[in-house]
Amino acid sequence: MPSGPIWLGFTRAPWPLLFATAGLGLALCLYRAGHSTLPAFCSSGEGLLMVTRWPAALAAELALTPMSQRLADWALMLLAMMPPLLAMPLMHTWRSSLPRRRMRAAFVVVLGYTAVWLAAGPLLMLLALLLQFSASESALGVALLVALLWSASPWQRMALNRGHRMRRIGLFGWAADRDCLVLGTTHGAFCVASCWAWMLVPLLGGAWHNALMPLAGAIMLVERLAPGDRPCWHWPAVLPRLDLWLFTARKAARAHD
Repeated sequence: MPSGPIWLGFTRAPWPLLFATAGLGLALCLYRAGHSTLPAFCSSGEGLLMVTRWPAALAAELALTPMSQRLADWALMLLAMMPPLLAMPLMHTWRSSLPRRRMRAAFVVVLGYTAVWLAAGPLLMLLALLLQFSASESALGVALLVALLWSASPWQRMALNRGHRMRRIGLFGWAADRDCLVLGTTHGAFCVASCWAWMLVPLLGGAWHNALMPLAGAIMLVERLAPGDRPCWHWPAVLPRLDLWLFTARKAARAHD
């Protein structure tokens, strides 16, 4: 598909508002000057030995950075990365709701989606800490490898395919609110299932945390907008198709001969 229509589509609602919201979240993260990065005190090379003492190390981390501050940083991180991923359910909700209920329906969808991601935050932060404890200075590289492998897996494709399914929304009363809440939470759950590995990358980015947030967000958006396919091992959507490039190069070389 030509890139022109794709870029033109980003100029239509709700894309500009969602990108502006993500920009606001990124600006707030920059204002906090990197407080949402994980402290590097445990990357001292003890490596796997730290895994056996991770409860004590976790307690030390929480003493340095209280959980309340980490959750606030996580909420800002979501604000900087997630709004564009809500475009599909919001457009579906807007078109499926009565005009007088559209704003309310969109709010309930966002509420359900955000609640799921907020609940996933402590688990992902714990996983990031365990990776930092065990992989030390290689934690970011390990996170990138895990994210690429997950992007190539059939399980991520299943989560993406399921996230593309939009449920029917009622028109009136509690049934409409319930359907919007279920849509938001369901979409959020499958979004967590498909995107969790890429969220680890900025969490383990250290000084690159703020730069990696929009990069990881763009990668997740590319994966979300990629054409659906059957669940199987495949080339990650964010990597160039080296196999196709080699095939084209060989074909051109044979034509030359």
